[in-house]
Amino acid sequence: MEETFDSVERIDHEKIRTSIKLHTPIEITTYTLPRNMEVYINEVLAAFLTECNQQHMIEYLTFCLGELLTNSKKANTKRIYFKEHNLDLNVESDYVKGMETFKMDTLNNIDYYLTEQKKAGLYIKLVLQFTDDNIRIEIRNNSLLCPHERQRIQEKLDNAKQYKSEKDVFGKLIDQTEGAGLGIIIIVLMLQKIGLSKDNYKVYTNETETVTAIELPIKQEIQEGLDTVCNDFIQLQRQVPVINSELEELEELIADTPAEKKKLINKIADSVSLSALVLKNAVKIVPDCCEVSKAVDVLGAEKLKKILNKDNPEIRIIQASEFTDRLWTHARTTAIFAYNIAKNFPIEKKYSLEEIYVFGLLHDIECVLMEVSSPEEKELIRHKCERLNVSEQIYHMISNFSYHGSTGAKVVKSWGLPDKLAAAIKYHNNPDHAPDEIKKLIAIIYLADILQYFDSKDVDFYQINKNILKLFNIESEEKLFYILNQVKSIL
Repeated sequence: MEETFDSVERIDHEKIRTSIKLHTPIEITTYTLPRNMEVYINEVLAAFLTECNQQHMIEYLTFCLGELLTNSKKANTKRIYFKEHNLDLNVESDYVKGMETFKMDTLNNIDYYLTEQKKAGLYIKLVLQFTDDNIRIEIRNNSLLCPHERQRIQEKLDNAKQYKSEKDVFGKLIDQTEGAGLGIIIIVLMLQKIGLSKDNYKVYTNETETVTAIELPIKQEIQEGLDTVCNDFIQLQRQVPVINSELEELEELIADTPAEKKKLINKIADSVSLSALVLKNAVKIVPDCCEVSKAVDVLGAEKLKKILNKDNPEIRIIQASEFTDRLWTHARTTAIFAYNIAKNFPIEKKYSLEEIYVFGLLHDIECVLMEVSSPEEKELIRHKCERLNVSEQIYHMISNFSYHGSTGAKVVKSWGLPDKLAAAIKYHNNPDHAPDEIKKLIAIIYLADILQYFDSKDVDFYQINKNILKLFNIESEEKLFYILNQVKSIL
């Protein structure tokens, strides 16, 4: 969805849904912000907020976004104008002199200045991102704020509290030095209408960009509702869904001979549900067990015969289908990728390769359980949501897997599986929020997972976490393709 030129594509709703599930950013970059691009950006924002079930914010945030885009475009124009007039933005006398003529001169010749901005590589970038905690909207440009701009922005933010409505703003004298003061104040008023404040509006610079961000925290009532419904969902997961054909294949392999045991281990490790079932029983004996081979040894042939039996009350038999094949394949591929990434990039040595394989295999356990839930279980979840004030938002977030990391972590903990596995599941889409002691582990699982979406073109290179790319010395899309092809070669 990245737009590196001023061209406009059709909105890819599936890519938006994937970005929300994986917590990856959506970026749109433009140099001149023509009208058709502005319309496209507004449509993307509306689609994104709709997928986040925040339709009530669309009108207000569209206005805010329009103001921010205009301000960024104006900032880029200002850099060209000052350079052409040999004025220094950082020198107060030059700044004052330049602003006396900037507005009129650029309005009368805007096409020329927009062309020069593009030649200079001055861009405007929209970034949208959903996480477990908030929705973040950013406008970025590569014109760093000068001290005078930063001061004026802060003054407007500080003064915004004296205004109660747009009428108050228009009724008072506004600083028109740059024509942007009114917009900043009205943005704050718009945010107040959706329950936010100026604290949710941030402007800062990093080494290369000026960033204006609007942070929309997930409402506490939604968080509480999600926790309630997820806990109810977990209570329904007393049984592990196992594909009937997988159990039938295992019957003749449960023996004590080394050859049969190796085949048995491989069959179990190929299945997300069989691995979960075996580990769930093994941790009753060895609480920290996260290796399928160790679990098979610990349980022994006789216990395994009882566990891997269709009459076991811990099992819910399901039939293979197109979507179970898809889910099981993604889980297995993530596990294999994680194993081989860890083997070839030995950045994390606290965990065995087999443990890392299991972390990858079970990373999407909530998605697996939700997809194969019985109609009765799904109806119970929907009914529970309907009893809450924010029912639509909650059911939407759960059914679209936007909360699947946190829920999956709670599921495996309810099964008694180790905290290290729960942590790998919880943070696999949020590597920057992972505790420092497991960041390298999470990086491996994250990369193993995201590579498949990159391979299927559901995720673009720019969407992949920059810190993860840096950790693995992936400085280009070509290097990522090389790693992808290497790990795919062993499938």
